[in-house]
Amino acid sequence: MSQPNDYLPPALTTAAATAALALTLSLPLLQMDAVSRHLLNPARLRTKRRRHQLYETDKTVEIQRLRGRAVVQQAADSAAAAAAADNNVASNDIENNTEEPAPSSSNGANPKKTVRQRSSALSTDDEPLFQFMTGIKEDLDARAPLYRDDWSKPRSIFTVVNATVFAFVIQLIPALIFAELMARETENNLSVAEVVLSSAVIGIIYAIFAGQPLVIMGITGPVAILLGTSYRLTAKFDADYFPFFFWICIWAGAMHILSSMVGLVNLVWKVTPFTSQIFELFIGVSFIYLSCRDLIEPLYLGQSDVDGADRAGQYATLLLGTLTCYISYTLHFAETWMLFTRQVRTVLTSYNTLIAVVIVTGLSYLPGIDMGTLDRVDIIAPWDWQPTADRSWVTNPMQGMSANAVFGAMVPGFMFFLLFIIDHNVSSILSQLPKYNLQKPAAYHWDFFVLGITFIPCAILGLPPGNGLIPQAPLHVRALCTRKLEADKYGVKREVVTYVEEQRWSGLGQALLMFVALAAFRVISWIPRGALFGLLLYLGIGALHGNEIWERTIWCLMIPKKRPPVPVVTDVKWRTVQLFTLIQLACTFLVFGVANFTSVGYIYPALLVILVPIRSYILSRIFSRQDLKRLDPHGKDEEDEDHYHDEQRIIHHQRNDSIDSEELDFPNRAEFRGQGRKQLHHRHTSNMTEDKGEIGMEVNA
Repeated sequence: MSQPNDYLPPALTTAAATAALALTLSLPLLQMDAVSRHLLNPARLRTKRRRHQLYETDKTVEIQRLRGRAVVQQAADSAAAAAAADNNVASNDIENNTEEPAPSSSNGANPKKTVRQRSSALSTDDEPLFQFMTGIKEDLDARAPLYRDDWSKPRSIFTVVNATVFAFVIQLIPALIFAELMARETENNLSVAEVVLSSAVIGIIYAIFAGQPLVIMGITGPVAILLGTSYRLTAKFDADYFPFFFWICIWAGAMHILSSMVGLVNLVWKVTPFTSQIFELFIGVSFIYLSCRDLIEPLYLGQSDVDGADRAGQYATLLLGTLTCYISYTLHFAETWMLFTRQVRTVLTSYNTLIAVVIVTGLSYLPGIDMGTLDRVDIIAPWDWQPTADRSWVTNPMQGMSANAVFGAMVPGFMFFLLFIIDHNVSSILSQLPKYNLQKPAAYHWDFFVLGITFIPCAILGLPPGNGLIPQAPLHVRALCTRKLEADKYGVKREVVTYVEEQRWSGLGQALLMFVALAAFRVISWIPRGALFGLLLYLGIGALHGNEIWERTIWCLMIPKKRPPVPVVTDVKWRTVQLFTLIQLACTFLVFGVANFTSVGYIYPALLVILVPIRSYILSRIFSRQDLKRLDPHGKDEEDEDHYHDEQRIIHHQRNDSIDSEELDFPNRAEFRGQGRKQLHHRHTSNMTEDKGEIGMEVNA
């Protein structure tokens, strides 16, 4: 067990950690006092009344205007349809002796389109599913001329360096969490060394060769769960683990490469909020279950023949884990505080997990907490650059493998493909949202091809595969943004991105910093394991916070008059909302039960994919289209309906008229919520499309 006494003065570490803990515990009380004084400020109350009157007037006028525009648009569409019919009739009377001009590509896509245009084109329902090499060719035509510019000198070197360090920190801490989870599930065959090295290798490959280098790569929670559940397959095939793992990666990589060549990446646009919300809730519930299991199970409850020192060490682990979760969750909302300066609040929120780990690690060396039995991160410090298991770095793919085992590895390989085609592409989409105003085009097909290539070094070296990170990848893009605050027509400030450093240096730099982490294993070995499980609990709670299934479940427990006046409550029969929520909860816990309590838990990505046709072909028969428009909006007809979304923006502003400009300085809190998948789709509570009108802004109160 590593001790830091030779490297840090224990007294100084303990004193600093105690002071930091006292400050953290007092912050909520100070915040409550500041909030109460702020809410009762007379000038603020007068401003609130004036703004409320403005909202009331503008809401009525704006809704009338939108309804009138809808009528005019409907008339224009009817006239256009009639004119098109007349043209078709006239064209039948003319000899067809002229040659029609050929489109620029098989799907008519212009390779020079912006990110917003290409995303809109990909998301249409008429997009062909199978197009051999068309998508990759268009991606390369669009991005290849810009490759040299990606390596040019950034406009602001400080912004790029800051984003590099930030991306490294927010990736390293979760990587350590998932490494501990993976080590338990794979009997230490895959542990911290393999996870950190994998993040470095695949990050370097992706930063150099991908079309969109702003997406950062790493190991995610779903990957840790899938590797843990598929580990038990080796016993069924009587195979050695790493040769079996080699073939899992080879099959998965081949499927990624083939699917990107034929255009299957377009499947991600078929995913609706029904599926993404279930995915997010499943991840949140799984993280909470796994963290509580690893914090409580070792307490030896009900056993009297356990050594007192061992039991004390496990209780200390539980205490440190709970404290880590509390500190992380408290600092999670630091940007909404009225304490400190804006810069300080941003640092507290951005590095909340790192701050929590540093504080709890210092406290773990207090007298009486570590009695020699406290578990810490189990690594060799300093690292000898060898695998955790007793093996060589290069895997022999046929050692201890039969033909049945080779082809049996295709099943978990296919599960990786199903998981990544959703998880990675959602990460890529979230990193290229229109609000970032990116100027360089997307490259979804080519990026998925490069993702398939990253499986090859993972197979050879025995490293866990990774994909685009959520929410780290969107947060990395945001760190590269230059932003300003603009007031909308209601006088509410909203954040607008004016410029993004679109380059490859930050993605490459954060991957190279992983080698620094490998060299600093002695420092990592000081971290108590309870802190990592506490962070896993925090991530699980964060996934629940803002998840729409969880929100609707809470509303079901409220009395009717206390429910918020959002469209899903006011425009849909409540029994319909309850039935839809019950179906989502049943699907969530079905996937959770299969993944965590059955011998075929590795098939859980297939269950998630099956939810897509269930939504399209079963739920569409149970619920009306008008109800699904509120409960599960998807498709061009529903997403781009101007008058509906603009009305919701106005209602949203009226409902949040008590939020002042100080509380809107940082409207990005939703990006810190859970896995962030809700950002991909329309949110019926507050998130409205920004493409047309620009009437409102997102407020996460």
